Amino acid sequence: WPVAAVGGGRRGVMEAPRVPREPHSPAPEIPEEQRERRPRRRCGGRATEEAQEEAVFREVVRFTPDPLPVRYYDKDTTKPISFYLSSLEELLAWTPGAEDGFSVALVPVQDRQPPLSSGRPRTLLCHDMMGGYLDDRFIQGSAAESPYTFYHWQYIDIFVYFSHHLVTVPPVGWTNAAHRHGVRVLGTFITEWKEGGQLCEAFLAGDDRSFQAVADRLVLLAQFLHFDGWLINIENSLSPAAVRNTPRFLWYLTTQLHQQVPGGLVLWYDSVVSSGQLRWQDELNEQNRVFFDCCDGIFTNYNWGEEHLVRMRGPAGRRRADVYVGVDVFARGNVVGGRFDTNKSLELIRQHEFSVALFAPGWVYECLEKTEFFQNQDKFWSLLTRYLPTHSICSLPFVTSFCLGMGTRRVCYGQEEAVGPWYHLGAQEPQPLFGEHRLEGPGQGWVRTHSCLADAWNGGSSLLIRGTIPPEVGHVAVRLFSLQVPLPPKLFLSLVYKLEGTSEVRVALELTTGDAGSCYIRSISELNAETSSRHRPRPLRVPPTKLARWAARCGQQLGGGWVQRCYELSLSSCFLQDLFVSFSRAPGSREGEDFVCRLGEIQVVDADSLLSPLPQVQALSVSRVGWQRAAPEGAGPPAGLRLSCTLHWSYPLPHARCFRIHCRPGTGGGPPGTGPPGPEKPTLLGLAFANQYRVVDLAVAEARPGQDGRVEFLVEPVPREGFLVPQAEWGRAALLYSVPG
Repeated sequence: WPVAAVGGGRRGVMEAPRVPREPHSPAPEIPEEQRERRPRRRCGGRATEEAQEEAVFREVVRFTPDPLPVRYYDKDTTKPISFYLSSLEELLAWTPGAEDGFSVALVPVQDRQPPLSSGRPRTLLCHDMMGGYLDDRFIQGSAAESPYTFYHWQYIDIFVYFSHHLVTVPPVGWTNAAHRHGVRVLGTFITEWKEGGQLCEAFLAGDDRSFQAVADRLVLLAQFLHFDGWLINIENSLSPAAVRNTPRFLWYLTTQLHQQVPGGLVLWYDSVVSSGQLRWQDELNEQNRVFFDCCDGIFTNYNWGEEHLVRMRGPAGRRRADVYVGVDVFARGNVVGGRFDTNKSLELIRQHEFSVALFAPGWVYECLEKTEFFQNQDKFWSLLTRYLPTHSICSLPFVTSFCLGMGTRRVCYGQEEAVGPWYHLGAQEPQPLFGEHRLEGPGQGWVRTHSCLADAWNGGSSLLIRGTIPPEVGHVAVRLFSLQVPLPPKLFLSLVYKLEGTSEVRVALELTTGDAGSCYIRSISELNAETSSRHRPRPLRVPPTKLARWAARCGQQLGGGWVQRCYELSLSSCFLQDLFVSFSRAPGSREGEDFVCRLGEIQVVDADSLLSPLPQVQALSVSRVGWQRAAPEGAGPPAGLRLSCTLHWSYPLPHARCFRIHCRPGTGGGPPGTGPPGPEKPTLLGLAFANQYRVVDLAVAEARPGQDGRVEFLVEPVPREGFLVPQAEWGRAALLYSVPG
């Protein structure tokens, strides 16, 4: 396992040698009699006499309507949806409740370098698409066939979700995806036209208590739902009394948000001026500086020229990075650049060291062919990359399957679970740097990366890498991730990949570490399922070590052509800088070689984290149960029942990447044909990124008079380190149901 010096630091090379193909044997299922038993419980006031390992709930099937609040559930499907607020009355009346739990972001903002406070010019993305709340409103995902997704997060500092509702709450899927990449997420508070003017009079023209009450609710929304602040967009004229209070409103909102939401931000949109008139300035100047001085930054209007940028340098002073110069990607109005010429806008903005606010980059989706969305998206961002400094990931574990949060099928560790389109932004994994990388010098070597939905190891997509190794050199490499992670003394890494075609190139993970004078790599060795046992300091009976599970597939040829290689590094005083994948010709080969490689997963994990006990799902409960009679299909037997219910459970969320929700419908106690038989394996219902999940219209069998129907729900935690938890340790709850006596 060679270690080669690169630049001022070190690059550790972990090769993945070719191995003979052999069938993959999954880990054996733990026998039922060996599973942990739990004491008998009473759940929701109902006596439970079922098996001790699960909570049991009883319901009588009734078809009485139980309307769900339309703010939180889609009226057509009853699936949980993201919400917005349309009036001051709704905002002031909002208090956190059980239904809001679906919209609470699981993922905290991950640390990254440089931080937002560094003063480096930033990049804000303002997502405005067709009124907002499209397929992204479905909190538990949808079956959208050609949805919009964004995945160039390493270039972005702030994400704003924009719509024309008074209070635009960012859909939680966007918040989880952005936070996973260290990006702050803002909602939008907007007032417009005559109605907006009346609304502003109601809370800005009175005493302090009126605007403080509005600000307090905005802070509470961000604090409870775990997003990071607000874009304030007042696009209507203000009375003298209202405009006098506007800076005080901004100052109070900003101060309170900073206290309650660490790292929170309040930005002001360039629209109203200090006289109260609605007059866009397209710059920061003395007409709007009073608002800039009371919050974290200003988002300028779009019709600027270079003369505006020159004039702004004075008023901005040391806060140049807090001026976000607006760029309308649709190129509406008298603007510089836009569309595939947006790079012209960024070039000017960066010359003057301002931040940039890209408005509606979904242009590539809305106005161009949907079938070429990924090609157009990659083209758009590749034109901007020289003006978009990247950010570095700063924490472990670092695990990604390259999933975009969408796919044409669902795959779990190489095993296909379901076929059909799906879209779930919260399921998006950390995304790499995309683009084409060419070797310097006379050689013609190159490597190109892009996402691909055609195959996946875990989720819905993988990273496809194509390239050419020229005769003049032995290998080519591509940097996938920029990191600044202080490394623990022992590190475990894993790479899942497969080569397509007949290529014989060797695939290797490469790491660059800090300065060679302080960083010392003591050893690099391959880790597999057998050797992992030597890292166990003492036997751990309940639960088994996470390390053994993490290493269960290491060193094996897996199904579908996938290969997993795991490595152990012993280090001293190191920090990780970059993560590469390199491709080299077989020894003795002198000819150039083309290759196609698919990456399924990369894991970088602190070894000590794999020795700690794994939390268990506890207190799984079933509530908000509703029934419908399913319509029969054709001339066949009755179709049974449709069950909807809400699952709640307890689990320390910082330990979870997500939860996979399964069911195992049982029989209804009736004659054959009265309902679907219970499958041997549980069926995946969906993913949860909170401690609750809404089951919607689940087909279950009819219950026969005098007998119970049964359906079992299972909650599988997915640890942050990325490995399978045995089914015996999933949370379990059974619902027994009967017809009225």
